[in-house]
Amino acid sequence: MADVWTAVIMWCEDESISKAVRSFGLDRETVRKIYNELRNIVSEHLQHDPIRLGGLGIICQIDESLMCHKQKYHRGRVARAQTWVFGIVDTSFKPAKGCMEVVSYRSAETLLEVIKRVCKPGTIIYSDEWAAYRKIQEKLGFEHKTVNHSLNFVDPKTGVHTQNIESYWARQKQKIKVMKGSGHHNSLYC
Repeated sequence: MADVWTAVIMWCEDESISKAVRSFGLDRETVRKIYNELRNIVSEHLQHDPIRLGGLGIICQIDESLMCHKQKYHRGRVARAQTWVFGIVDTSFKPAKGCMEVVSYRSAETLLEVIKRVCKPGTIIYSDEWAAYRKIQEKLGFEHKTVNHSLNFVDPKTGVHTQNIESYWARQKQKIKVMKGSGHHNSLYC
């Protein structure tokens, strides 16, 4: 029973299965099953009580990202399927608190629905100029500011940027890379 609680604590501290096995001599298959069950429990909970971010005057940054490994020098295994993930981070937290969701399509209809569900009224949305974001203000009523990434990372006039969401992506992708891809579990990791 102590092994189960040790594995739960390691999962809560975002430690890898390998570290739990090395540090405490736990059985790899047992730890893997516990980690998967915890992801399932959290996923189920979030279906019933979704994350809400932002609020009156709070900036949330949005972006979409491709989650799959990349070949180096055209060597190694070919990526199976492209998995697009849409993310929102609340910049009032340090580091920014966020949520990610696997999306089938990066269309305005799909992404605006996620924004509407996750962002609280009064949120200010920062994004790049992806076409799917053009009607955020019109359809959802959120104040929406953009940065043109082909010109700047930070808009020199307005100060608008998406650096928090980009940093969030880097942390999440590193976590998935450490877990050796685990492509078939992407939605649970998100």
